Amino acid sequence: MARRYARLEARLRDVIDPWARKACPECGRSCCRGAYCRATLRNPWYAFVRSEAGGAPLPAAAGEDPFGLGPRGCEVRAGRYVYCYSYNCPRLLGVVPAGRRRAFQDASDLLRAVNRLPGGRLLHELRDPADLSPADLSAIGAACDRALERLARLAETVGSPDRTPPETAPQAREEDPRCPGSRTCPPACTTEKNTTD
Repeated sequence: MARRYARLEARLRDVIDPWARKACPECGRSCCRGAYCRATLRNPWYAFVRSEAGGAPLPAAAGEDPFGLGPRGCEVRAGRYVYCYSYNCPRLLGVVPAGRRRAFQDASDLLRAVNRLPGGRLLHELRDPADLSPADLSAIGAACDRALERLARLAETVGSPDRTPPETAPQAREEDPRCPGSRTCPPACTTEKNTTD
Protein backbone atom coordinates (compact mmCIF):
# COMPACT_ATOMS: atom_id res chain seq x y z
CA MET A 1 0.00 0.00 0.00
CA ALA A 2 2.80 2.40 0.83
CA ARG A 3 4.25 1.83 -2.66
CA ARG A 4 0.95 2.89 -4.24
CA TYR A 5 0.93 5.96 -2.05
CA ALA A 6 4.54 6.72 -3.04
CA ARG A 7 3.63 6.35 -6.75
CA LEU A 8 0.78 8.79 -6.26
CA GLU A 9 3.18 11.20 -4.53
CA ALA A 10 5.66 10.88 -7.42
CA ARG A 11 2.98 11.66 -10.00
CA LEU A 12 1.74 14.56 -7.92
CA ARG A 13 5.26 15.96 -7.69
CA ASP A 14 5.49 15.73 -11.49
CA VAL A 15 2.57 18.18 -11.64
CA ILE A 16 3.53 20.47 -8.75
CA ASP A 17 7.34 20.65 -8.89
CA PRO A 18 7.73 22.45 -12.25
CA TRP A 19 5.64 25.30 -10.86
CA ALA A 20 7.29 25.23 -7.43
CA ARG A 21 10.70 25.55 -9.13
CA LYS A 22 9.56 28.92 -10.46
CA ALA A 23 8.38 30.29 -7.11
CA CYS A 24 9.85 28.55 -4.08
CA PRO A 25 13.67 28.61 -4.17
CA GLU A 26 13.97 32.39 -4.42
CA CYS A 27 11.28 33.09 -1.84
CA GLY A 28 12.48 34.88 1.26
CA ARG A 29 9.28 34.02 3.16
CA SER A 30 9.40 30.26 3.14
CA CYS A 31 6.23 28.39 4.07
CA CYS A 32 8.52 25.48 4.90
CA ARG A 33 8.20 25.13 8.67
CA GLY A 34 10.33 23.12 11.03
CA ALA A 35 7.25 21.51 12.57
CA TYR A 36 6.27 20.01 9.23
CA CYS A 37 9.79 18.84 8.54
CA ARG A 38 9.90 17.19 11.97
CA ALA A 39 6.50 15.59 11.32
CA THR A 40 7.88 14.23 8.06
CA LEU A 41 10.94 12.80 9.81
CA ARG A 42 9.20 11.32 12.85
CA ASN A 43 5.94 10.11 11.37
CA PRO A 44 5.75 6.28 11.16
CA TRP A 45 3.54 6.32 8.04
CA TYR A 46 5.85 8.67 6.12
CA ALA A 47 8.91 6.66 7.18
CA PHE A 48 7.15 3.50 5.94
CA VAL A 49 6.35 5.20 2.62
CA ARG A 50 10.00 6.25 2.22
CA SER A 51 11.23 2.72 2.97
CA GLU A 52 8.76 1.20 0.50
CA ALA A 53 9.72 3.78 -2.12
CA GLY A 54 13.21 2.31 -2.24
CA GLY A 55 14.54 4.25 0.71
CA ALA A 56 13.94 7.61 -0.94
CA PRO A 57 16.64 9.82 0.56
CA LEU A 58 15.84 12.85 2.64
CA PRO A 59 17.48 16.13 1.68
CA ALA A 60 21.08 16.57 2.81
CA ALA A 61 20.00 19.10 5.43
CA ALA A 62 17.60 16.64 7.12
CA GLY A 63 17.50 17.39 10.80
CA GLU A 64 17.97 21.12 10.37
CA ASP A 65 14.95 23.28 10.93
CA PRO A 66 13.40 23.50 8.29
CA PHE A 67 15.26 21.28 5.86
CA GLY A 68 12.91 20.59 2.96
CA LEU A 69 13.13 23.71 0.82
CA GLY A 70 15.36 23.37 -2.22
CA PRO A 71 15.51 24.13 -5.95
CA ARG A 72 12.37 22.11 -6.71
CA GLY A 73 10.36 23.45 -3.80
CA CYS A 74 10.18 20.68 -1.19
CA GLU A 75 13.00 18.20 -1.64
CA VAL A 76 11.35 15.41 0.36
CA ARG A 77 10.75 12.99 -2.52
CA ALA A 78 8.55 10.44 -0.70
CA GLY A 79 6.68 10.52 2.57
CA ARG A 80 6.16 14.29 2.59
CA TYR A 81 3.74 15.72 5.15
CA VAL A 82 0.30 15.79 3.52
CA TYR A 83 -0.40 19.46 4.22
CA CYS A 84 2.86 20.49 2.57
CA TYR A 85 1.29 19.36 -0.70
CA SER A 86 -2.00 21.16 -0.24
CA TYR A 87 -0.73 24.54 0.96
CA ASN A 88 -0.12 26.88 -1.98
CA CYS A 89 0.97 30.37 -1.06
CA PRO A 90 -0.02 33.41 -3.16
CA ARG A 91 3.49 33.53 -4.68
CA LEU A 92 3.24 29.93 -5.94
CA LEU A 93 -0.30 30.40 -7.21
CA GLY A 94 0.87 33.62 -8.87
CA VAL A 95 3.16 31.71 -11.24
CA VAL A 96 0.31 29.41 -12.29
CA PRO A 97 -1.88 31.05 -14.97
CA ALA A 98 -5.29 32.05 -13.62
CA GLY A 99 -7.17 29.54 -15.77
CA ARG A 100 -5.15 26.67 -14.31
CA ARG A 101 -5.10 27.60 -10.61
CA ARG A 102 -8.25 25.72 -9.59
CA ALA A 103 -6.93 22.51 -11.18
CA PHE A 104 -3.52 23.11 -9.57
CA GLN A 105 -5.10 23.46 -6.12
CA ASP A 106 -7.34 20.43 -6.71
CA ALA A 107 -4.27 18.38 -7.63
CA SER A 108 -2.43 19.68 -4.57
CA ASP A 109 -5.31 18.54 -2.34
CA LEU A 110 -5.53 14.96 -3.65
CA LEU A 111 -3.51 13.40 -0.82
CA ARG A 112 -5.91 14.88 1.74
CA ALA A 113 -8.60 12.46 0.55
CA VAL A 114 -6.17 9.53 0.76
CA ASN A 115 -5.21 10.73 4.26
CA ARG A 116 -8.77 10.10 5.56
CA LEU A 117 -9.29 6.63 6.99
CA PRO A 118 -12.62 5.02 7.88
CA GLY A 119 -14.01 6.26 11.17
CA GLY A 120 -12.59 9.78 10.79
CA ARG A 121 -9.01 8.79 11.57
CA LEU A 122 -6.15 10.38 9.66
CA LEU A 123 -3.39 8.38 8.04
CA HIS A 124 -0.70 10.87 9.02
CA GLU A 125 -1.70 10.43 12.68
CA LEU A 126 -1.13 6.68 12.54
CA ARG A 127 1.32 5.51 15.19
CA ASP A 128 2.22 2.18 13.58
CA PRO A 129 1.50 1.12 9.97
CA ALA A 130 0.99 -2.42 11.32
CA ASP A 131 -2.21 -1.11 12.95
CA LEU A 132 -3.87 -0.71 9.54
CA SER A 133 -6.80 -3.09 9.22
CA PRO A 134 -7.78 -4.82 5.98
CA ALA A 135 -10.60 -2.25 5.67
CA ASP A 136 -8.06 0.57 6.09
CA LEU A 137 -5.79 -0.92 3.43
CA SER A 138 -8.72 -1.31 1.08
CA ALA A 139 -9.82 2.30 1.69
CA ILE A 140 -6.27 3.61 1.12
CA GLY A 141 -5.92 1.60 -2.09
CA ALA A 142 -9.28 2.78 -3.43
CA ALA A 143 -8.48 6.39 -2.51
CA CYS A 144 -5.08 6.15 -4.24
CA ASP A 145 -6.72 4.75 -7.37
CA ARG A 146 -9.34 7.53 -7.44
CA ALA A 147 -6.66 10.15 -6.83
CA LEU A 148 -4.47 8.81 -9.65
CA GLU A 149 -7.41 8.89 -12.07
CA ARG A 150 -8.30 12.42 -11.05
CA LEU A 151 -4.67 13.54 -11.19
CA ALA A 152 -4.37 12.31 -14.77
CA ARG A 153 -7.27 14.60 -15.75
CA LEU A 154 -6.05 17.54 -13.67
CA ALA A 155 -2.50 17.26 -15.04
CA GLU A 156 -3.82 17.99 -18.53
CA THR A 157 -5.37 21.23 -17.32
CA VAL A 158 -2.49 22.29 -15.08
CA GLY A 159 0.19 21.57 -17.69
CA SER A 160 3.62 22.88 -16.86
CA PRO A 161 5.37 26.23 -17.21
CA ASP A 162 7.18 24.81 -20.24
CA ARG A 163 4.11 23.43 -21.99
CA THR A 164 0.79 25.02 -22.76
CA PRO A 165 -2.14 22.66 -22.21
CA PRO A 166 -4.65 22.25 -25.01
CA GLU A 167 -7.05 25.16 -24.83
CA THR A 168 -10.72 24.85 -25.54
CA ALA A 169 -11.94 26.84 -28.50
CA PRO A 170 -13.74 30.03 -27.48
CA GLN A 171 -17.49 29.80 -27.88
CA ALA A 172 -18.87 32.02 -30.65
CA ARG A 173 -21.43 34.49 -29.37
CA GLU A 174 -24.79 34.78 -30.99
CA GLU A 175 -25.68 38.11 -32.54
CA ASP A 176 -27.98 40.17 -30.39
CA PRO A 177 -29.85 42.77 -32.42
CA ARG A 178 -30.08 45.06 -29.37
CA CYS A 179 -26.28 45.38 -29.14
CA PRO A 180 -24.26 46.26 -32.25
CA GLY A 181 -21.07 45.07 -30.58
CA SER A 182 -22.46 41.74 -29.37
CA ARG A 183 -19.49 39.74 -30.67
CA THR A 184 -17.12 41.70 -28.48
CA CYS A 185 -19.30 42.78 -25.57
CA PRO A 186 -19.41 40.60 -22.49
CA PRO A 187 -22.67 38.66 -22.07
CA ALA A 188 -23.77 41.00 -19.24
CA CYS A 189 -23.85 43.84 -21.77
CA THR A 190 -26.87 42.42 -23.60
CA THR A 191 -28.80 41.70 -20.42
CA GLU A 192 -28.37 45.00 -18.61
CA LYS A 193 -27.35 47.99 -20.76
CA ASN A 194 -29.35 47.33 -23.91
CA THR A 195 -32.73 46.16 -22.70
CA THR A 196 -34.71 49.26 -23.66
CA ASP A 197 -35.50 49.13 -27.36
